Amino acid sequence: MSLIRVAGLYRPGKARTGVSSYADRLKKALAGAVEIEFFSHLPKSGFDLVHILDVKGATLDDARKQTVPVIADLHDYYWAEYRFFWSVDAPLRWLFQKRRKPRYQKILDSADAVIVHSRAVREYVMNPKVFLVPIAVEYEKLYANPESAREPLILLVGRDDWRKGLGTLISALRILRKDFPGNPFRAEVIGDEYLHGEILGKLFSLGIHLEFRSGRSFEQLIKEYQRAMIIYLGSWQEGFGLSLAEGMAAGCVAVGSDAGGIPEVIQDGKTGILFASGENLELAAKIQAVLENEELRKNLARRGQKFVKENFSMDKMRESLLSAYLEVLKSA
Repeated sequence: MSLIRVAGLYRPGKARTGVSSYADRLKKALAGAVEIEFFSHLPKSGFDLVHILDVKGATLDDARKQTVPVIADLHDYYWAEYRFFWSVDAPLRWLFQKRRKPRYQKILDSADAVIVHSRAVREYVMNPKVFLVPIAVEYEKLYANPESAREPLILLVGRDDWRKGLGTLISALRILRKDFPGNPFRAEVIGDEYLHGEILGKLFSLGIHLEFRSGRSFEQLIKEYQRAMIIYLGSWQEGFGLSLAEGMAAGCVAVGSDAGGIPEVIQDGKTGILFASGENLELAAKIQAVLENEELRKNLARRGQKFVKENFSMDKMRESLLSAYLEVLKSA
């Protein structure tokens, strides 16, 4: 039986956790099972299926004007609804959401099927054929003993950090500094953050131990995960939470908000800790609990690591992708 030939529509972005990273995961997951090639402009022939890697970089013609079935990949739901959170560009976010919704919806409706990576995102898709595909993490590369000694370090990894709860983290660290003056916790924000977001973050975090670090390769990021105590993602909106899964694989305790797909990665009190988005007092108390209770930290880290290994493997991603491809081709 010949391999399925897939043309991946791939228009690179700047974020480490964006479409470039996803293209790499697809290539690794499908190696030996599917022939996949990536294009910025789709070829007219030579393929059985088109896989749009991210709806955000696509046009309506990408979904409509093809002679083979098209699968559209959707990574988030920020386009579908506007949720206010404090940021200097809040008015622009509102405007962009209003403009993007009708365009994205037309692409999703025109595709033969849609791939999502969390149940939270699936709720916003009206297309009758939707496939849930887990995003794999490179567990073997990331692994570190969750019971080993850890630095009192909190990591926030990614881009668009104000949406990811940077303001809540800064407020929580201020509370901990005031109520527990000897508290050793410090935080690092790792990623190529938007300039205005980084400037504001540095201004608001004056007087507390928080640093911004950019230009990190994945290999460098692995070392950061492996020495940190907490991987944090306090988003107001979140499609999945890849940084949480990566940090958990490396033995961090995952602390995240109850937004979007985050509760699909963190089972509160079992594989990590959840708090209500924006609740800085609750976040401060839960960070303090991790610091003070070594047994709690080890148990959460160990169970979180096991959960990621069992649910976000390359094998599971490959099986889910192949199932989606075959089902769409069968229905064509």
